Amino acid sequence: MTGFERRREEAEMHLRMQLMKEMSEVMQRTGLPPMIVMREAVRAIGVIYRETADAHQGPGSCSCGWQPQEAADLDYLGRALLEASRQPRRRDLSAMQVLGTA
Repeated sequence: MTGFERRREEAEMHLRMQLMKEMSEVMQRTGLPPMIVMREAVRAIGVIYRETADAHQGPGSCSCGWQPQEAADLDYLGRALLEASRQPRRRDLSAMQVLGTA
């Protein structure tokens, strides 16, 4: 595994744990069903995409070099959602959250 792949997996695991925690709190606090909360999480990702893309266009934009391509970017994100939702649940102990100490 390359350094890039390791960093990508660490980022995915961190984001997944944070999103699960936040979504669980929202469901508990609001009483909204899971599909409504998941839809709102996806909408929030869409807003984050739009804000990030806007920050990378025009005068004074970010200098990292990313060039947003809305159609291709949204297709890429949609495919990632489909792929992730169709994968069987991982039972890898290295991906499980530590709950205590032994």
